[in-house]
Amino acid sequence: MREPLVAWAADCRVQGDVDLAEGRLSDQVNEGELLTFFGATLEALGDGHQVQLDELEVERRELHLIEVDGRQGDPGRRVRTIAESVRLEIGPFRVTGNLHRSPATQPLAALSRHQRFVPLTDARIDVLDGSRPSRHLDVLLINRQLVAKSEPIAPIRAGDDEADVVLTGGAAG
Repeated sequence: MREPLVAWAADCRVQGDVDLAEGRLSDQVNEGELLTFFGATLEALGDGHQVQLDELEVERRELHLIEVDGRQGDPGRRVRTIAESVRLEIGPFRVTGNLHRSPATQPLAALSRHQRFVPLTDARIDVLDGSRPSRHLDVLLINRQLVAKSEPIAPIRAGDDEADVVLTGGAAG
């Protein structure tokens, strides 16, 4: 089934329809090497110039961020996690939000997973040069291999503090 998708690369924003199966978007993005956008619009970050294409294949390694809009995964896959407020620099973007990890893993463990794209919840995207207004999303997939800088926004708790433990994994994670 084709669904609208917005992704961000180093120099542009890509928008179009992609073929997606049921399930979590992050699983599908992490399994394939290419995303094919149909009815694609590329918008340059620098000057806003737009180019429209009937079909565009993009290698997933070129994508920095992928917006998750309304897709929810299987509630049966949700697990207890600790939310960690972080600030990340990924190419020309500064992204803030919450990474999630198991209470048994080390802080910022999500950035060392095997998957290329990991979810960030309650996310805000800023272009570092300030050329665009901030954009807020409930869930954003980040290309962890392109993270140049990461820093916690709040103190990171190493233990299983009930106040920090939430159920995640159903949205996109």
